[in-house]
Amino acid sequence: MAESGALRIAVLVKQVSDMNAIRVDRARGTIVPSPQLVMSSYDQYAVEAALRLKEALGGEVIAVTAGPASARDVVTRALTMGADRGIHLELPDVNAADTLGIARLLAEALAPLGCDLVIAGQTSDDLETGQVGAQVAALLDVPVISNVVEVSLDGRALTARRDMEDGYQTVRTSLPALLLSSTGLDEPRVPSLKGIMAAKKKPIEAVPASVEGERRLEWSEPTVPEKTVSGTIVQDAPPAEAARQLVAWLQEQKLI
Repeated sequence: MAESGALRIAVLVKQVSDMNAIRVDRARGTIVPSPQLVMSSYDQYAVEAALRLKEALGGEVIAVTAGPASARDVVTRALTMGADRGIHLELPDVNAADTLGIARLLAEALAPLGCDLVIAGQTSDDLETGQVGAQVAALLDVPVISNVVEVSLDGRALTARRDMEDGYQTVRTSLPALLLSSTGLDEPRVPSLKGIMAAKKKPIEAVPASVEGERRLEWSEPTVPEKTVSGTIVQDAPPAEAARQLVAWLQEQKLI
């Protein structure tokens, strides 16, 4: 816990290509990423959750990212939303390392902060591994709660509501802890002019970083599957015969 006794929350944010501006090259069967870079959508919900806890209980919100020089922009975005300061782990290509390498880098940066709570997005918009947050929690030796759509704090006791396939689950734990935010949390705020101006005075600590060790996983480039259409057309047959053929086909496919 922070030495002052105030709540200290770290939010992990990542810069990704804007998923709304990605193009598909049908001729080559490839995905063309957008040159426009933004904060990963799940991370925006994580920032909003951290800010609401700070506004309700007081404390400090620290935005942390790893990436190239351009990644500083997502830390600045968090600051314009209301975060207090940022840490930028300067890494030329965050996707060149595997998730455990990135998790170790982030955990090493978080450990000396003494955070009560770490919030990260459930997954990132680009690779969608969903691994980094859980790995950071394991390295920090704190409990992790995934798919969080609601969170509240009562002293050192945290209650989170999780989105499950068959409904919702309520989970309780004590701080420190790590949460993985889902899109069911409160809608991320749009930075105000006052927030944008205030962010210019907030510090961002730049830390040269590197990932050591052998890469254990490789990701192939995304491809677009070729469109194929197959089927059976019944034509020039009386309705009763067409219906009989349709039923026979459905039975053959074990659909009825």
